[in-house]
Amino acid sequence: MYRLCGLIYFGKFHFTCRVVTGSGKVHLHDGMKTGKKLVPEGNLINMDSKMLGKLGKRKLSVLVYQKM
Repeated sequence: MYRLCGLIYFGKFHFTCRVVTGSGKVHLHDGMKTGKKLVPEGNLINMDSKMLGKLGKRKLSVLVYQKM
């Protein structure tokens, strides 16, 4: 069994990501804008797949899974 734990986006020669906690909370990370801080975005269950497909103008490039 696997769980989604990260989404990596690429665009404009810059990577950003969303981190998904074990409880399903989603946090945004963009080192250029937020530094070391994670910005809470909500719960994965409540998020639309279209929303998860993009982050601003960046497109989803990599999904990261953890083996349970």
